[in-house]
Amino acid sequence: MKEIRQQKKQPEVIRKRILEQATILVSQKGISGVSIQNIATAVGITKGGVFHHFPNKKNLIEEMFNQIILDLDQTVEYLIKRDQTEYGKFTRAYIHSSFIHQIDGVVSAWSALSMTMITEPTFNKIWMEWLKNRLSQHAETDSHPDLELLRLAADGLWLQSITGVIDDEQCSKLEDDLLNRTYLIQNLICEI
Repeated sequence: MKEIRQQKKQPEVIRKRILEQATILVSQKGISGVSIQNIATAVGITKGGVFHHFPNKKNLIEEMFNQIILDLDQTVEYLIKRDQTEYGKFTRAYIHSSFIHQIDGVVSAWSALSMTMITEPTFNKIWMEWLKNRLSQHAETDSHPDLELLRLAADGLWLQSITGVIDDEQCSKLEDDLLNRTYLIQNLICEI
């Protein structure tokens, strides 16, 4: 007689998959275009399975947004530690992280971050607190107005990239140009 084996429950794995699918769906449809049922179907569980981990959609979206910020922060910190040049290292990490944050190689976490803030502006405060905190931590190396312009240019480049206005090759060249300009600004300041 064949023994039936029930798959072992892995609540942390399921929770992570729920958050990942929420991120993917929010990046594609915005918050209002996402339902608990969509997320459950994408994960392969029931709506009750989603509610086991998150009491409601609002809580799920908040957790998703906070996880994106945490992942972004860890990526930025990793990139900063690898950077050998002090001046502009947060700006370089910010620019670089704008283009490498993907989930399953499909969607940029920046897309979900942006769509969340656009469709539910209450999340803007969380983003602004993160950015303000990071800029405060790196005030000595990243407070020059030209570096701020480069970060804003990276935001615009990212938008052009995800909307298909520019192709990946052109985007990559422009990203490199933005990164290189962080060093040029330092050189100009040192000459003055």
